Amino acid sequence: MNSGPSDVQQHYDSHLGPIYTWMLGDIPAALQRSRELFAAAGVVPVRHGIAVDLGCGSGLQAIPLAELGHEVVAIDLCARLLAELRDRAGTLPVRTVEGDLLGFPRHLTAPADVIACMGDTLTHLPTMAAVDELLHLAAANLAPGGLLALTFRDYVGNELKGAQRFIPVRSDGDRVLTCFLEYGDGFVDVHDLVHTRTPEGWKQSVSCYRKLRLDRSAVAAKLAAEGLDVVRNDVERGLVTLLARRNR
Repeated sequence: MNSGPSDVQQHYDSHLGPIYTWMLGDIPAALQRSRELFAAAGVVPVRHGIAVDLGCGSGLQAIPLAELGHEVVAIDLCARLLAELRDRAGTLPVRTVEGDLLGFPRHLTAPADVIACMGDTLTHLPTMAAVDELLHLAAANLAPGGLLALTFRDYVGNELKGAQRFIPVRSDGDRVLTCFLEYGDGFVDVHDLVHTRTPEGWKQSVSCYRKLRLDRSAVAAKLAAEGLDVVRNDVERGLVTLLARRNR
């Protein structure tokens, strides 16, 4: 067991990455939810428009964007998840990049029609300053009328107390994943506890990493300050969704 939070990349490479897709559960349903979000936001089929998926994981946003005709640049730190994305994407126009999210502009050949940073990716950044920088870069690299799509967990307005901090994520006959949250000033330490059935019995592994506690009002204000029009700002079942467009 780690005594303190690990590096995010280390946590995913050694602990969560190998079971991440299993953790997500029904992948076709998750892909369909992304399709519906983009459709509701007015993302239309294009030809060779650029889309960026920041913290793409195994492709829940990259694949629907590619299906719409975008040339997708999919960026993540976890090589295992990028390999899963390539397998899932097949011949779809998805280019994977293993690297830091803040470096995404150098992988673009033109401003993007869509930039997505979804799941809980935004809270994985190391500091609030890094969040501000990412939002600035996203606004600066959107084409006129382009869409920025953000989702992240609401660790500010929905602080869990006591036993609520133990969250059953997923389980089956061979594996159980439980998450435990410890709240701090501006951050939350996330402990992922995995119990796996082995021939010798059940084995426990634990790893912890740190996430930021982002205030959705503050993030929306930052988007507005960057010249974006916030067209959706809501929270449902603890997940914030913020959609913003660059003025044409």
